[in-house]
Amino acid sequence: MPFDHEEFLKYIPQHGPWEPIHATDDTKADPRTRYIGPGRPKLLNTNLILGSTWIESERFKFERRIETLSDFLKQKTVVNANMWTPKQLVTTQTFFFCSTGDEERLGGSLLTGETVGANHPFLGGGEEGLAEWEPVLWGLGHRGVVPDSDPQDKVYYPSLMHRGVAFNNRLGWIRYSPAGFGKDASGYLMTKPTTWIHPAVDGNRDTATSFNLLVNLPDRRISFGEEGITDVYMTTGKTSLYTMMGMMSSSTVRQMFGAGSEMVPLEFHCIEPGLDEWIKNASDEDKYARLFEVTACLGYMLTDPKVGSLGGAAKRRRLLMYPHDQGNLLTCVNASQVADHALKSNYAATVFTKLDQADFMNRVARRYKAYADLVTASDFAKGARWISQAMIGDDKILGPNVHSILAVRGYDILNLDEYMESFNDVSAAPERLIRRVVQSVATNALKTLYPMDMLGESSGAQPFSHIFAPQGSNEQALVYYTDIRFLVPTSIDKLRMITGSRGADRGRMREAYGQMTGADPMTGLSIIDLCLPFLADLGEESWQTGTGLNEDEIIVEVTMAVNPAIVWKELLEPTTREIFDLPKGKKGTAANVWGDMFMTNDALHEKMTKDGQGHYLNLLRLCYNWSNDKAHDIHGL
Repeated sequence: MPFDHEEFLKYIPQHGPWEPIHATDDTKADPRTRYIGPGRPKLLNTNLILGSTWIESERFKFERRIETLSDFLKQKTVVNANMWTPKQLVTTQTFFFCSTGDEERLGGSLLTGETVGANHPFLGGGEEGLAEWEPVLWGLGHRGVVPDSDPQDKVYYPSLMHRGVAFNNRLGWIRYSPAGFGKDASGYLMTKPTTWIHPAVDGNRDTATSFNLLVNLPDRRISFGEEGITDVYMTTGKTSLYTMMGMMSSSTVRQMFGAGSEMVPLEFHCIEPGLDEWIKNASDEDKYARLFEVTACLGYMLTDPKVGSLGGAAKRRRLLMYPHDQGNLLTCVNASQVADHALKSNYAATVFTKLDQADFMNRVARRYKAYADLVTASDFAKGARWISQAMIGDDKILGPNVHSILAVRGYDILNLDEYMESFNDVSAAPERLIRRVVQSVATNALKTLYPMDMLGESSGAQPFSHIFAPQGSNEQALVYYTDIRFLVPTSIDKLRMITGSRGADRGRMREAYGQMTGADPMTGLSIIDLCLPFLADLGEESWQTGTGLNEDEIIVEVTMAVNPAIVWKELLEPTTREIFDLPKGKKGTAANVWGDMFMTNDALHEKMTKDGQGHYLNLLRLCYNWSNDKAHDIHGL
């Protein structure tokens, strides 16, 4: 059958990026020639979601158009597959790792004895009785995993093959916790993670685990030409942390954390509620155990030498923190990931800015290095420390150097008119927008690491200078650098036409930012507009549907690089405020309540060191001793 191009044209919507516009020197009138060409599918990267916090049922309260996990995966697939260029069509794959018991909530896997309902989100018959997704792998889930972790050992994995998308995006599901993975009354794990996590993720050619089979890199390089794992979604809880540790101790898995380019380093995306919120809502034991756990977990991600050498040693990684209750988080994260790939692979067709690509890339790399040198260790910079020092016995032990950049990120969805207004030289829109960004988006994002009373406005001319540029000589800024990206769901040509300019001057916003924060607007703020023409939902009748954004909405993404030397202090200080009665009639600190048993358990320490977790043990010791000594000084114990 020859390709019937006339019939095909009926399927192209006449609005959004497809709208015909007048031809100029640099725009083509016919949208088909702008966007359609001989597409070659390519798998761009793999995302790992460790622990289910990113996608638990609670999450969907805050999302607008995503009701279930299957909507999220469909959105991810559609948005990525729409990111095509005349040369290639790209997509990503996603793997979930979670503890037993999460599958029901997520609706993602079926045991072999179960029958599939006709309305099952993945495998039910859609229109004309065709299932939207085809099931692939049987029973891979438990090869090499601790015995009796799962009574029924066959699990049914859906493969995410969305009709009409040229690429089979595999959704892997790995479930690996044994029956006793929970806490006993005193809060300790009843099963040792090393007995089951390591075998679950650490396989080699001869004894492959399910994970190795799914992400088998040599085969993937040949078949997909793909770079490896670039994004890891996690939380500071146990499943995420121990899985990460298991992966780091496995040489085969480490190879899969591929090289990502300078633009898109390996990123860890961590989701947390506001610091104040969970301190307020938790019981004493939980609260303090959690404070120490979060401090040690973030410390592990930021300072562990094994994590530090992922993706080539010179690369800068980022650990991004997101607020747990952020509305539309999943949609915005999907869009942001696509924007990163667009920058990497298809610059000309997606970006709308004053700068050409080379200059833009240089600036990004320069900025990145400049603020990375403030924080992370390199050949000539010392780097900030995670926990400055603590007395352990009679020895003064220094905390480890930070190697990754710690940043927070928040989103807001704007109306396209609001955004367009900011191009107008005489309107107050640029100032309004920046105020909104700093007041609400930034405060919401920063609350995951800092207490709220540090984030409020101060009186005077620069209400936020205490966060961005404190005056005192001994005070350090909480935020080094702010990066704002506007993700605009329309074509560049159309945007140029509407705004009447080739590129927007963001000078007004910079000035407003400088006035509010006291930071140097040239080095402290970067603003970029990115056009992602296939991001908007163009309605049921078109193939571009389910992406989660309307045509008249744009996403503003605010990323702030924060100062790790203040973060660990803010996390540990609450542990020093109170004292408790200990069993033998003595007074003790939060550190005693949480960690005395652990700190004196030498056999466990040896085992941890032998299992390659000495670095984590060291962090826990530092947390304990720093907090204990400080509380002793404050309360005169």
